[in-house]
Amino acid sequence: MKNIIRIAILTLAVTGLVAVQNVLAEQPGAAAFGKPESAGEQPKKCNRWDGREKRLDTLKSELKLNPNQEPAWAEWVDKTKGDRKGWEEMSKNAESWSSLSAPERMERMLTFSKEHIARQEARLAATKTFYATLSPEQRQIFDKGFNFEHHGRHGKNWKK
Repeated sequence: MKNIIRIAILTLAVTGLVAVQNVLAEQPGAAAFGKPESAGEQPKKCNRWDGREKRLDTLKSELKLNPNQEPAWAEWVDKTKGDRKGWEEMSKNAESWSSLSAPERMERMLTFSKEHIARQEARLAATKTFYATLSPEQRQIFDKGFNFEHHGRHGKNWKK
């Protein structure tokens, strides 16, 4: 009796694994068990700047700005641009941090954090200024469309 139960459990486990393999094999871009991905395929990196211009264009068209609001939009976009060079520089320098002592690394991170907070405060001020120029209907659209400042955590997955 015990052997029959063991065989039944093993049969179910193997059947489940085969089913999972078949499902994965049917998904485009998914590698099936035991099949290595081709050497030319590179994993997609998360890049916070990819698609930003497209999202801004979409938001701008949805807002239907009037000519008086265009300068405020341009100023807001300019002031809220991310500091791509700063982040790239920090990433490059991160490798050299291994030679620093723990307190030195902490001081450097604290400096970066303070700079980040200062940039966020400037973006907040610019956003408040631009937001004040919007009508109530435009504010609702802006509130829904303003979802691109950080990775998924504060982006499209943000829950109010």
